[in-house]
Amino acid sequence: MTGEEFVKLCYEEKESTLREYFDKSSKSEVAEKIRKLILSGVSESDLHELIDLVMTESYYTLLLGLDGETSLGGKQITYQLYDENNELLNECGEIEENAFSYFIEE
Repeated sequence: MTGEEFVKLCYEEKESTLREYFDKSSKSEVAEKIRKLILSGVSESDLHELIDLVMTESYYTLLLGLDGETSLGGKQITYQLYDENNELLNECGEIEENAFSYFIEE
């Protein structure tokens, strides 16, 4: 697996989770809370925009933190991620570069 493939999987997971949260048949706690907020008068589009932004910033920060480009919990170090074939995923800022492409430039 490459760093780009890892980032793409993270992006797809974020998008899937966001869809689940706004699926009217979802049984997740977040989906139930969203339905209650909508019933109380909060705009669904505003909630969607807010939750998408929170998830985007969270994933982006975590990915950059893993690549050593920002701090996680106040500590900035470079982590080395390996796939199950012992292949290094994050050489030369590959995760940072792809995270920007998937999460910021989207």
